Amino acid sequence: MTVITGMTPNGQITIPRSIMKLLDLKGDSEVSIEIVNGAVVLEKVEEMVENKEDGLIFKAG
Repeated sequence: MTVITGMTPNGQITIPRSIMKLLDLKGDSEVSIEIVNGAVVLEKVEEMVENKEDGLIFKAG
């Protein structure tokens, strides 16, 4: 699915409701944002785990 959305001058984007429904995103959901081959990939995060020794945060599971 591809949709077009705008960006504010502050760099904020609105995630269209159709995408939010598809990913089961709510207003308080956490998402991860990654750059893959020049594209922005947004994924719903179920649980984040922080490794304080290495300063890493990653998705559990």
